[in-house]
Amino acid sequence: MPPTELKKEWLAKWRRILDDNASRIDNPEAHRMMCRWETRDMLEAGVIDEMEKFEMDELADAAYWHAAEELVTTPAGYTYGGYYDVIQRATSECVGYIRSNTYYSALGPGADGFDGKVFRDKNDLRLVFRNDKQTWAINGLLLTAPSGELYDLVQTAQFIYGQVYPVICDADIYRALVDCAQVALESRDFESYRKARPLLLSAQFTKCGACLDRFGQREDCSNCTGNGFVSTAGTQPTSSA
Repeated sequence: MPPTELKKEWLAKWRRILDDNASRIDNPEAHRMMCRWETRDMLEAGVIDEMEKFEMDELADAAYWHAAEELVTTPAGYTYGGYYDVIQRATSECVGYIRSNTYYSALGPGADGFDGKVFRDKNDLRLVFRNDKQTWAINGLLLTAPSGELYDLVQTAQFIYGQVYPVICDADIYRALVDCAQVALESRDFESYRKARPLLLSAQFTKCGACLDRFGQREDCSNCTGNGFVSTAGTQPTSSA
């Protein structure tokens, strides 16, 4: 393939990755990495020069920070790498567990050691059972059976960069993490922010919807009593497992 055609096709591929909004919002860190892998390979192949790589990486970084700022105010939902107890809403019974997108029945694993998998198709998230291929929809942290029966996903831990971390339940630790993450966000410190973001997502707290944790407003906020955040622990059942 002529060099000009190779560059044209490779740039088009990189642009498709960059413009994949679903991927960017679903996992901003992975989206940024994929964009940068492409520019690295293009540079090594002599398709682009150092300046072009720098400019393209700047666009990927801008897309990452835009997603990060969007997700700060997004309600908590299912996260890949999350550890969840599956609680039947009608009985508060723990019927199973999801560990990094793999479902295990509380009665014991199936023949292959697991009982289902979580899949994402564009904007749809679903749990597909291994034996009968039955599909249950996931919306936020709510799992719905075809019969209409409801199950809550109660997060207990998060798998982050090779380690499992329990969810943050301490308000002081959460406050300190929020402040560190905000500094990293404002200074565009990617390494610090990518470590803090998954911990914040899996914490048992969320930003106050009334004052939005804004200095000068949170002190008089009756909704969060001046904390800038509220607990989410009371919005879901407690696992009996």
